[in-house]
Amino acid sequence: MVQRKDKRLVYVNYDLLEEVAKASRNRGETITKFLEESLVQALKVTKAGYDLKQLGDFFEVLYAQRILGGVFVPLEVLNFLTNTALKDDKTSLAKVWFENGTWHGRYLKERFGDPVKSLGTFLEVSRWDLSEVEVKRVGTTIRVRCISAVLSEEATHLLSQFIEGIMQGFDCKLQKCDLLKGMIVMEFTH
Repeated sequence: MVQRKDKRLVYVNYDLLEEVAKASRNRGETITKFLEESLVQALKVTKAGYDLKQLGDFFEVLYAQRILGGVFVPLEVLNFLTNTALKDDKTSLAKVWFENGTWHGRYLKERFGDPVKSLGTFLEVSRWDLSEVEVKRVGTTIRVRCISAVLSEEATHLLSQFIEGIMQGFDCKLQKCDLLKGMIVMEFTH
């Protein structure tokens, strides 16, 4: 198979091209190499079923998670640690989740222009045990819904404490909380 080496002209906004030139200089590569590599990575993301906007959102949330000291832990390990800690002191563990959530909420509020939207992305990216996440604003009410087939009753409660803490970090007050094993539906007012 013969590879084609011909090129095509693509028009790009001047300001964007200036940013690309700056980024490529910082990396010590040509603009062409920088753009070609960017396009290859964009195609990988697209072939995986995502769009570039999602990739940018995911990256920002992963970066925030890194800054906040988050780590990826296998679900079985997290469940073991949680269940062990719950045997000793349920109240203290719930308090730690809530306080950690408050810290996360303050950071998300400071870091992102729309912290409510970032919360949805944050939960989707950092909690692989959640099959559905919905965070939406209707007027002054913010509704958070999380669904998981693998969360225990205790883990559901702890996650709700974390979410309540995050929302307190956004200066929101809990109005409604419905919990079932693997299902969280919470409403807050701002």
